Amino acid sequence: MRALVLILAAPASAETPLSAEAFAAHVGSDTITYAYSTGTRGTADYGPDGTLLWAFEGEPCFDGIWFARNDEICFAYPDGRLSACWHFFLDGQRLRGAATELGSGSTDPVTIRETGRTDQALACPGPQVGV
Repeated sequence: MRALVLILAAPASAETPLSAEAFAAHVGSDTITYAYSTGTRGTADYGPDGTLLWAFEGEPCFDGIWFARNDEICFAYPDGRLSACWHFFLDGQRLRGAATELGSGSTDPVTIRETGRTDQALACPGPQVGV
């Protein structure tokens, strides 16, 4: 006896990544904290024209830029090398991102989620004073 098995495939994700304009409108000039699926946390203080100040939790701050590449939002830092590109989406009022390219060359899937937001500047400690 033959059994007929019907398999229903889940539809492909119909989500459309945020455009550069929608991303810029969402981040504005706010300071946003992100949690990575890897356990890392970082904060971006967004400035005008795609500039930002970035710091991983407990690490020094450094300047960077963000820019659109096709339907991705990409980030680059002082040495000019690409750090990462993401597809960003809005979950309610918070960003969610899926890495499309990591500057490290890793192919592990990495996601990022907005966990906090403020209009206060990112506090960046100065260099250590004294010997």
